[in-house]
Amino acid sequence: MPDTHDRSTAGNSASQAAPKNNLVWADRLRNLATVLVISIHVSGPIAHNTTDYDTWYWWSANLWDSFSRPSVPLFIMLSGFLLLGKDYPLMDFLQRRFSRILIPWLVWSVAYGIYNSIANHTPASMGEWFRFLMENKVHYHLWFLYLILGLYLVYPILRPWVRSAREQDFLYFFILCIIGAWGYKILDQFFNIKLGFYFELVSNEAGNFVLGYYLGQKFLATDPNGAIKPWAVSRRILWYISAGLIVVGGLATAVGTWWASLAYGHHFHAYFYDYLTPNVGIGAIGWFIFAQLSFGSERLFAFEQKFAEASFGIYFVHVFVLDWWSHSGYWAYKFHPAKCIPILIVMVCLMSFLVISFVRTLPGGKKIT
Repeated sequence: MPDTHDRSTAGNSASQAAPKNNLVWADRLRNLATVLVISIHVSGPIAHNTTDYDTWYWWSANLWDSFSRPSVPLFIMLSGFLLLGKDYPLMDFLQRRFSRILIPWLVWSVAYGIYNSIANHTPASMGEWFRFLMENKVHYHLWFLYLILGLYLVYPILRPWVRSAREQDFLYFFILCIIGAWGYKILDQFFNIKLGFYFELVSNEAGNFVLGYYLGQKFLATDPNGAIKPWAVSRRILWYISAGLIVVGGLATAVGTWWASLAYGHHFHAYFYDYLTPNVGIGAIGWFIFAQLSFGSERLFAFEQKFAEASFGIYFVHVFVLDWWSHSGYWAYKFHPAKCIPILIVMVCLMSFLVISFVRTLPGGKKIT
């Protein structure tokens, strides 16, 4: 990893203003994405299960959930930025990355399988647990690991392409992603049209994976005639654009969910909460750019660094912590969501961090976190 304390402030363009050897912003963005995931799981039950969509009670949860939706795309974009810019021998990459994922996947799948078996009597047997493991049904938040494993499998194919692709090639790829990932869902959800064309490579999260690399390289580029050109606007203008994208994306998610829930049978409509929608994508792009402009100006505090190191484990354990707090009487319904949601987010974040910090001190603890 490059020295995260080496910063450059030369020049006036946005690309020159972003430090070339500074990954402080990436750690801070990872921490933000981790907190946003927890925010979704805290606010989600109220947003999904409350049917009175014209009350501040529901809107409190809806706004929290809506502005937290860029969380997963940000994780994918960070992975693309950090991985696609490096050349790894194929077998070395697969061995290192899959061991980094497979061991935690198995350990936490066993842990949640045992927990669900005791609490809900499902899975009821080892055979059923194994089927759940293969079908991504062990626990609701573990789906992310299956996604990461799939991206790791296509990394050796994408890596040489992104290294040789030029601006028009990226533009073509992103247009296909817009059609395959965004367009299909819109036509299906709102017009009941199911296109018969297949866009296999660009119908899921590969677009965000490549987008993270592309947006990161835009800050590192210095040659206007290079394969990826530097930003053509100043740092100040780009900052306003990124902040605007965050606000517009979050509001579009919140208002769109409200409108769709009322318009389609007065039942909660989850389309705008989907990670592969234009509104969530806009917010994620805004945060990714904003972080590179604003999150790397100072060295990481000790807590930030430790939290970033524990973020993978926090993702795994936070659902256990949420359930523990709920059984202790603290859930998003205990008070008005406007008060309870932020309090519970802080409680879950801190307790998850403490649990994982302890686990990482045990033999083998870092291998599963």
